[in-house]
Amino acid sequence: MTIPHHLWTTRVATGLMSLGAVLSLSSCGLPLPLPGLPDVAEERGDAPRDDSAEEQADQAGPAAEEGEFRTGPVPNGSADFDDLPEVDSTDPAEQVEGELANVVQEFAMTEDPSTDAACDGFDSSADSVVDCNVTFQGIDVPFEVEISGGESVFSYTPDPVEGMVASRDALEDETRYHTGNESVRCTMDEFQLVPVGEDIPDLTCHAKDDPDEYTVSVSAYGSIYLSRVY
Repeated sequence: MTIPHHLWTTRVATGLMSLGAVLSLSSCGLPLPLPGLPDVAEERGDAPRDDSAEEQADQAGPAAEEGEFRTGPVPNGSADFDDLPEVDSTDPAEQVEGELANVVQEFAMTEDPSTDAACDGFDSSADSVVDCNVTFQGIDVPFEVEISGGESVFSYTPDPVEGMVASRDALEDETRYHTGNESVRCTMDEFQLVPVGEDIPDLTCHAKDDPDEYTVSVSAYGSIYLSRVY
């Protein structure tokens, strides 16, 4: 059986990279791929900070008065997450719902078996726009899904209309990697709905005894980017 290839669609108007796939109605569950996250430091051309211990000790990190820093090992590279198992269903609605649930978990770099997805009025044989919602860690992640219908094969392109869910653990690990510091803090909930492809409002990350603070953005692929505030 030949499995149709997957498609990626860029929505220039919103600056979002939307996920798209072509599914066969007789397929046995097809993955909606979330590409492996690139080495963010290489993409930016940045290198981990190399400030001397003496310079850092002279200045207190700005987040010290806002909450506790959390300590963990400095990763060897940017945050990454393995793909989840393929969706095992021949039902078109279940295929799409399962793939949306996977995409949300992969973006958050956290597997949660309780993740649930549902689409309204799904008809794979007709062109339409369908409202879908994924519930992850108690957070609703709504999607608009554009369906290009067909009797044997249909395609779809989902857009997260309010953003995606980011994980504090993943952002703090990226801060450790970026700064080379084990003790860091990001001003966010454990899981939080965030905009995609732009700086996240009211969210900054800090390394202990480092005077700098960093704004954060997350690409549509889930890659985390830190930018030092000057």
